[in-house]
Amino acid sequence: MPLIWITGISGSGKSAVRRELRNRGYESFGTDEDGFAHWVETESGAIAPRASAGDRSVAFLAHHDWRVDVESVRRLAEEAEGRPVFLCGAVQNEVEAWEFFDTVILLSVDEGTIRRRIESRTDNDFGKSDHELALVLGWNQNIESAYESYGAFIVDARQALADVVEDVVRMAGGTGG
Repeated sequence: MPLIWITGISGSGKSAVRRELRNRGYESFGTDEDGFAHWVETESGAIAPRASAGDRSVAFLAHHDWRVDVESVRRLAEEAEGRPVFLCGAVQNEVEAWEFFDTVILLSVDEGTIRRRIESRTDNDFGKSDHELALVLGWNQNIESAYESYGAFIVDARQALADVVEDVVRMAGGTGG
């Protein structure tokens, strides 16, 4: 089950990498775009409706997590059947699904890159509010060392997209496509 998890902070390029992998003929999915993740109320565990930027207040984020559906990840891993399949996203409960990934790749970026990409993107509004951007920048401070300690591969996602995807494919074993 060669399922590859591509993760990173908001603005690291996960969606762009997913699109480019698809353009190159790889099966690739996004936790956000393909419905693998949803907002969950932290106390009750109830799935919450999709929240727009205006709905994601400081209070909302204090009581909700963006979580992947672990059962969906398990099924995707089973369906891979020996071919590489990429799942791209960032979720608060990813460690619950790690057993289903053969490879974990972190797309690493600096603060300036995060700010530029979030400001200019039009397909995702997470991080555009001041309180969300502050969260993203805070998460980014130690993310690389944390993922290195987990044994993840680290890709410098400040590079040109083609180079980032080449690194991802190489780290994933370079097969298929």
